[in-house]
Amino acid sequence: MAESGRRRSTRNRPTDTHLLDAACAVMAEVGVDRATMDTIAQRADTSRVTLYAHFGSRDALVDAVLERELEKLTTWMFEIYDHGETMQYGPRAAYSIESLFDYARRHPSGFRVLLDNRYDDNHSVRRLSATLEPRIAERLRANYAERGTPIDGGAETLAALLLGISLDVAYRAVIVGGSDIDVACELAVTASLAVLRAVEPAQLRALDAAQPG
Repeated sequence: MAESGRRRSTRNRPTDTHLLDAACAVMAEVGVDRATMDTIAQRADTSRVTLYAHFGSRDALVDAVLERELEKLTTWMFEIYDHGETMQYGPRAAYSIESLFDYARRHPSGFRVLLDNRYDDNHSVRRLSATLEPRIAERLRANYAERGTPIDGGAETLAALLLGISLDVAYRAVIVGGSDIDVACELAVTASLAVLRAVEPAQLRALDAAQPG
């Protein structure tokens, strides 16, 4: 076979990006817990020795994948929040949710890896929520203030509820049931808009008042 017809090997000098891509693909297929260094090395067309040379340990490799995918998703969502800043309240909420699911369509492996084992105590979804919720709460406070019904800490609770709906629907569609992502997106938008319509500012203020201290 001619040299140009052979598969190009990365065994000698693989990049971190190439190795992380291979690890992410394997983790998405078999789950984070069941992704082995042997399987990842095979996918990357390299060796376990090379993986250890680049990352030191399997845990460090997994952490590197999660860090990268978390950064990619949070950067995407912050850009979406910025772009939707001038939209009206309802359309802006729908746009943000639809964009989250659009990310899942564009980056299925990375999204799946982030959602895998999402109920673990220190899982990346908790970090994702901790990063995105303050921005959502900030926008909720501004919206309620514009309507003449300011809220305080209740905005954080409402932000956690809204983001939680989308992530839970995504988890059940992508990880548990393998459902159609478009159907899941529609459900998340419908449920979130229903919450926004139903929640009264007085309920949020009462929640604030009930907090100790």
